[in-house]
Amino acid sequence: MLLTKKLEIELFFEIILFFAGVVIITIFFNNNILLTFLFIVIGVIRKIFWHKKHDVYYFVCGAIIGSLAEIICVYFGVWQYANPSFLGVPMWSPLAWGLVTMLVIQIAEKFIKMKMK
Repeated sequence: MLLTKKLEIELFFEIILFFAGVVIITIFFNNNILLTFLFIVIGVIRKIFWHKKHDVYYFVCGAIIGSLAEIICVYFGVWQYANPSFLGVPMWSPLAWGLVTMLVIQIAEKFIKMKMK
C-alpha cells in the first residue's frame, strides 16, 4: 500500500510538470529566451526530485528525434512557429521534446507499476 501511495504522488507531480510545460508554452511562446530558461528550470526541478536511471537517454532521444521531426515538418510547410529561432523552430523546442518524452515514459511506467500491485 505504501509503494502505491508513493507512485500516486510521483504520478501526480509528473502530470503537473507536463501541464506546466504546456502552460508556459501557451503563455510565453513569443519569448524564446524566457521559455528556454523556464524549461531548464522545470528539467532541473524534475531531475532533483524524480531522477531515474535512464532519464538522460530518454531526454536526449526525445530531444533529437522530436526536433528532427519538427524541422522536417516546418520545412515542408506542415506547420510554422510564431517565433522560430533555428531552422524554423524555436530554441526551446528540443528541451520541450526531451522533457515530454521523459515525462510520458515515466507516467506510463507508473501506471504499469500501479496496475501490477
